[in-house]
Amino acid sequence: MKDRIKNFIDAKGISAGELAAVLDVQRSNISHILNGRNKPGASFIEKLLLEFPDLNARWLLTGEGDMFSGQVSVASAPQQKLPMVEEVRKEQPVVEKPVKNNVIPEENIKTPITAPNSEIDKMVIIYRDGTFNIYKQR
Repeated sequence: MKDRIKNFIDAKGISAGELAAVLDVQRSNISHILNGRNKPGASFIEKLLLEFPDLNARWLLTGEGDMFSGQVSVASAPQQKLPMVEEVRKEQPVVEKPVKNNVIPEENIKTPITAPNSEIDKMVIIYRDGTFNIYKQR
């Protein structure tokens, strides 16, 4: 299954780190799976299939059929580009005043532009040291 996961990552044009961020798992989990140290668990497979509904579950589990469900083949599969960490970092508001009591001064908060009737699915907080937290609505 590790080879199929590698093929899927390549077909989507994303890195292992980006996949880890999207699935809300540790980067080391992806690394261990891709290196053959660990086999993906049911929770990982469920997250992968829920996050990428075009991924054919039968192909992922058995290697049978096409990688993508429906009539999409690997060659014609749309490339889903995820934002790189640096791109996301540029979009984050820069707090120039020191944060006191975990409160960001109001003038440093940017209001996001959202589509009508849209709901927040996930928030990513990226820290200056390169670490990040992902919060998903459950």
